[in-house]
Amino acid sequence: MANRLRTEEKVEILGRLPLFENCTGRELGEIAAIMVETAKPAGSFLTREGQDGGIMFVIVEGEAEVLAGEDQPAAARTIGHLRTGDVVGELSLIDGKARSASVRATTPVRLLEIVSDDFYQLVQRSPSFVMSLLKALSIRVREMDLLTS
Repeated sequence: MANRLRTEEKVEILGRLPLFENCTGRELGEIAAIMVETAKPAGSFLTREGQDGGIMFVIVEGEAEVLAGEDQPAAARTIGHLRTGDVVGELSLIDGKARSASVRATTPVRLLEIVSDDFYQLVQRSPSFVMSLLKALSIRVREMDLLTS
């Protein structure tokens, strides 16, 4: 894994993500300032289905798989793949409900994390971020509708 990201590098990464596309440079700076960089090895879980949320992740580098039914190994199945630029955990962060799926790193991953307290403060300060988040969630719901129809 590479060296730690500077705030400017975080801003550049966030600015390329659909989730943050409507945010101003100042807002991206605020978001970058509260995001913490972490790294996890291949095989580690970012989230576990059924557990409390509280953290949203942006994958800066690496890949992961989304698993459903992971709590019952015989029924576990891969339902998606994530890569650099994907966001994980925003649903639980927003609604406070348990995680709807498990996410396991398939390669070493480098992440930016935001915890719920910081997220709620950000929502109050940044209408652009809220709109971007709503758009990203809308797209995700439409994609899921297409998969199930």
